[in-house]
Amino acid sequence: MVDTAAEIAHFRSYQWANSLISSEDYIPIDTDSRRIKPTSGEDGYFADTLGTSSTIPHLLTLQRRNISPAPAEVPTWLPATKKDAGAKPTPGVNPPDVLMLVDLSSPGLSGHPSRAHGGVTATLIDEAMSLAVAVHANGPASPPASADDNPRGKIFTVQLDVRYRGKVDVPALAVVRAKVVARVGRKFWVRAQVVQEDEEGAGGHLEWAKRKIVKADAMAFWMTTPETRL
Repeated sequence: MVDTAAEIAHFRSYQWANSLISSEDYIPIDTDSRRIKPTSGEDGYFADTLGTSSTIPHLLTLQRRNISPAPAEVPTWLPATKKDAGAKPTPGVNPPDVLMLVDLSSPGLSGHPSRAHGGVTATLIDEAMSLAVAVHANGPASPPASADDNPRGKIFTVQLDVRYRGKVDVPALAVVRAKVVARVGRKFWVRAQVVQEDEEGAGGHLEWAKRKIVKADAMAFWMTTPETRL
């Protein structure tokens, strides 16, 4: 089991992360995918391979206290061009259903020097989305009943579209924001962003004044598996 209290203590050392932890709008929850399921090996990639001192040594998920049901209207997908963006607005991410605070280490995540591999960025988005979908599909997060229990249930990514806007720095703090923007039965549409602080342009700015930069923007289509197929 991940020690959530220890993760909270770690992230309080970052002023930005501390402000998110201290917000009355969000509460810490168990990040289920950081716990490998011993019998099946499920979540071994995110819990084990990406759970080392040189990859992602610390991670904390915050869930919004009051989450409204998602609209039952299929949203517009991420626009392909700026012209499309003006004609077809896409649902935003704020307020997020889930905030995932991630301590990105090095060199285990590096693609190009001092930046995370694009596949790692997509993984972070996918994991945050899974927790957001679980909230809408299964209700508030609850502790696992056993070591092999997966409280998220059988939810799967069907389509994931990631737009890379800038380099994700490592080592550094990243915040992934995820929100279910529509639901029709077992189908879910989810938006997410990876955000980091503007370190290069910070100058003499105070911590709270640093710009928050969207490094990746994404949209996905998810589905839950019916009980008859379990």
